[in-house]
Amino acid sequence: MARDATISAAQHCYRTLSRKIIGLELKPNAPIGEHTLAGLLGVSRTPVREALSRLSAEGLVDLRSRAGVVVAPIRMDAVRTAQFVREQLEVAIVAEAARQSNRRILLGIRQAIEEQELAILEDNPDLFFECDERMHALYCNLAGRDGVWSFISEAKKHIDRVRRLSIQAGQLDQLVEDHQRVLEAVTEGDAASAQETMRLHLRRAMLDLNELARRFPSYFASDAS
Repeated sequence: MARDATISAAQHCYRTLSRKIIGLELKPNAPIGEHTLAGLLGVSRTPVREALSRLSAEGLVDLRSRAGVVVAPIRMDAVRTAQFVREQLEVAIVAEAARQSNRRILLGIRQAIEEQELAILEDNPDLFFECDERMHALYCNLAGRDGVWSFISEAKKHIDRVRRLSIQAGQLDQLVEDHQRVLEAVTEGDAASAQETMRLHLRRAMLDLNELARRFPSYFASDAS
C-alpha cells in the first residue's frame, strides 16, 4: 500500500513539474530545491527525487554538482529532433483525417480554432495553447488514431517550450490562418493540401527558433545559434 502511495506521489510530482516547466512557470536555468518542492507539493522528498530523475532522463532538468537541480535550458538539438518526430506523425495524421468524414469532430476542430481567435482578442496565451492542443488531438481522433497523440505529446515536450515563447511573443495570427487552411483541406478531403499546409505550419516554430533565442538568451543553452 505504501509503495502504491509512493508511486502515486511521484507521478503527481512528475506531472506537476512537467506542466510547470513546459508552461514556463519554471523558467529555463531556474534552480529547483527538493526540500522546497516537497513542501509546496505536500509530499516527502523521495517522490520529488523520483520525479526529478525522470525529468532529467527526458532532458527537462539538469542535475549539476554545484548548482544542484536546475530547469534545463532549451537545447536546439532536442527541439530539432522533437520537431522531426512530430512532423512525420502529424503530417501523416492529417492525410488520414482527410479521408474520413465525421461532422462532430470537424465541428470540434472548428470550435477550437474559434476559441483560439477569442484567446488572441483576450490576450490569453494559456487558452490559446490549450485550444491548440485540443485541435491537434482531434485530428488524431478524426483519423482513428487516438493513441498516436500520446506519442506526439511525449515527443514534442521540447518544442512546447518554444511554442509557449512564440505564443507569449504574440505571433498568433499566422498560426490561426494555418489552422483554418488545414481544416479546409481536411474538410474537402484534399489529403495532399492538408499535408503540405500542416508541414509548413509545424515548421514555423523552427523558423522562429533563432529569433526567440536572440530575444530570450537566458532560456537557451549557451551554444544556441
